Amino acid sequence: MKLQIDTTGWPVWATTIEPYVEKWGFVLLSAIAVWIMAGLARRLVLLIGKRALSKDKEFEGSNWDLAASITRVFALILLSPIPLGLAGYDWEAMVEQRGPGAVGAVAILVVAVIIANGTARSLRRFGRKAHRRTGADDTLFAFAASLFKYLIFAVAIVFALTQLGFPTASLAALLGAAGLAIGLALQDTLKAVAAGIMLAIFRPFRIGDYVSVAGLDGEVIDITPFLTQVKQIDNKIVSITNDKVWAEPLINHTRQTRRRLDLYFDISYDDDMDLAMRLVREVADAHPRILADDETWVGIHALASSSVQVRLRAFVATPEFVDVRADITKAVKEAFDANGVTIPFQHVVYVPYKAPADANQSAAAAPPPMAPSEDD
Repeated sequence: MKLQIDTTGWPVWATTIEPYVEKWGFVLLSAIAVWIMAGLARRLVLLIGKRALSKDKEFEGSNWDLAASITRVFALILLSPIPLGLAGYDWEAMVEQRGPGAVGAVAILVVAVIIANGTARSLRRFGRKAHRRTGADDTLFAFAASLFKYLIFAVAIVFALTQLGFPTASLAALLGAAGLAIGLALQDTLKAVAAGIMLAIFRPFRIGDYVSVAGLDGEVIDITPFLTQVKQIDNKIVSITNDKVWAEPLINHTRQTRRRLDLYFDISYDDDMDLAMRLVREVADAHPRILADDETWVGIHALASSSVQVRLRAFVATPEFVDVRADITKAVKEAFDANGVTIPFQHVVYVPYKAPADANQSAAAAPPPMAPSEDD
């Protein structure tokens, strides 16, 4: 495109650069237009993905989110001949040469997203079915689903780059060098992946277990090669990198089928200890969800500064631990109240402050000194 611009009266330097300004101005405008069009393509994929995902799944970080970013990159590749052609390159030859390859690369990535999603979904579904039917651990299936998904993406990107004309040998060397650089730059990430593999092999916890790890308590809802997701009791989702999960002490509260209830009840020093222990035992024996096969122990635990501590130890089924603990605590309090057993508690005593009398008044009220006697 050539504009007829009258440069009469322009300075010499302006007349000299005018052709270049016109040319590169169009190149800049076309580059901005290409960027906007690539952004629109990304937004289209985002819209389709948000409609395809169910409401209970988060879009951010999903496969559709990744596909949207990839779509933007390849849209830029497809549309790049426009500003390049305006800059003086033979864009028609470039489109003829690179266009089919770019279309093939996009097709490969789209198919890879579909296959990766389907494979991951099938593995997770198979794991859930095996867990329901045979009690098999579905944690390994969830980990394998995430691992296969990333492997499929990696292979698809390699094939897409070959479609764009990258030589296979050069691409292998480039990937090797890039892998070394990425490995050095992402040591912590690779450490998390290695820890994720160890978690998948040794399985200290499964999906659905209630654990305490890295100072957090919650139910494990997902395990990926990079992180473990825990849902806390207030429904917050916490993501913990696998290297922290593997390196720190971990408590699994639900791995065993039964769990010991350990409760302490304070009574006054003036109360009958035998009566208090008998009441606690009666409450425990009367509760239907206390496991009768295991011995229930009641005894004096300690003599505290202001109370005598009665201790109860009994086993319950792990899923019923919280409910039974609440029931026993309430029932013991009611039994103590009904039988006159006192649970001591702190009392706040206020001592009024009395200001001292005036110094002069104190001196006037004081008796006069005695005169020395003749004996002195």
